[in-house]
Amino acid sequence: SYDGKKITFSVIPIKPNDDLDLGNMQIAVMDADGKNYKKVTTGSGAKLYPTFSHNGKKILYACAAYIREEGKTPAAKYDAWEVNLETGRQTQLTFCEYFYMGNLTYFPDDERFIYYGDRPVKFNDISWYKDEKAFGKLVKDLSAQGKEIHGVVVMKGKELIKNPYVFPEKTFPEKPLLSKDGTKLIYEKSLSAGKFFLYSPDGTHRLVSNSGSVSSIAISPDGQYFGSNFNDSVFVKRISDGTYVRAFFVRRSDKWEESVQKMPYIRLLPRTPSRIINSE
Repeated sequence: SYDGKKITFSVIPIKPNDDLDLGNMQIAVMDADGKNYKKVTTGSGAKLYPTFSHNGKKILYACAAYIREEGKTPAAKYDAWEVNLETGRQTQLTFCEYFYMGNLTYFPDDERFIYYGDRPVKFNDISWYKDEKAFGKLVKDLSAQGKEIHGVVVMKGKELIKNPYVFPEKTFPEKPLLSKDGTKLIYEKSLSAGKFFLYSPDGTHRLVSNSGSVSSIAISPDGQYFGSNFNDSVFVKRISDGTYVRAFFVRRSDKWEESVQKMPYIRLLPRTPSRIINSE
C-alpha cells in the first residue's frame, strides 16, 4: 500500500495432486510484518496483479474467467475488477475478455485507472467471435475518439474515457507504470526487447532502460526509481539519469568478487531467508 503498512498478493490453492488450482485463486492482504492475513475476494477465476488505491480502501486486480487445459498460457478472458475492503463488494469494471492484461494502477483520484490489455474480443455487446468486421470497426471508431481498448487503456470506473497519452506512430505501448502522483508514466515499446521510455507530453519520450526480456517491472511511488527483474536478478535504476543504484542476485557466480569491484551497487541475497512470514 502507498503508506507502506499493508501488502496485497494472490493466493493460489493447491489441489490434492499438488497441481495449482488457478481457477480458485483469491486476493489477500496482510500487514507489512505478516500479521492479520485475510482473503478479501471470493468466487472463481485466476485473480492476479492486485494494487491498492491511494486511500487504501480498494484493491484493483485482473481476473481471468477461463482456465485453459492446454497451451502456453494458463488462463484467458481477463478483465479488471476491484474489491471494496470496507464492504467486501467485488465489482467487474471491464468486459473485454482480454487474452492477457496487467499493470493495473489507480490514478490519484482512485476512480480512474490505467492498465495494459492485449487482444480484447468484446466491447459493448459486440463480439469479435460473432462479427469480426463489426468489432474491427468499433475498435477503429473508438481509436478515432482517442479511446483505446487495447494496449495502454484508461478507464473511469466502468467507463472507457479518452486516453490522455499520445504515443509515437508505430509504437504499440505495453506495461504502463504510473507514479503515485500520476505525473510520471513509463511504458515499454512493443517488440523492442525491453526498451522502457519515460513519457513526455511534448513527444520527446526518453529511454529509461534497455532491460531485455524481463519477468516483472516496477516504479517507485515517488517516480524516482525503475526496477526490473529477470532470471535470478533484480536491478534498480535512477530514472533521472539512468544510472544503476542497486542490483540483487540470488546465486553466486564464479566472478562474483570481480563483479562487485566493478559494480559496487551489486548485492548478493543470502542463500537462506532472514525471516519467513506466515510459514504455516
